[in-house]
Amino acid sequence: MSFMMQIDAARRPPLDQLAADYRAITSARLEPSIDFCRRALGVPEADEVVARRLDVPVAVVRGWREVGRRASAWSCR
Repeated sequence: MSFMMQIDAARRPPLDQLAADYRAITSARLEPSIDFCRRALGVPEADEVVARRLDVPVAVVRGWREVGRRASAWSCR
């Protein structure tokens, strides 16, 4: 197996990675960052699926995605 194929195989699906990141945030008693919200926006699953996986209300997921949508328009240079 080539090196690039090993990297691809080690990657988690976006929802799995978001769930792992969310667990890390909550275990450290932190609030989700703008970067986290951008990643939540990029998860292709429906809001209800993400909410169920992270054990949060659907409105929270929609809020994160709205922050991610607004933040994606910003440009830092």
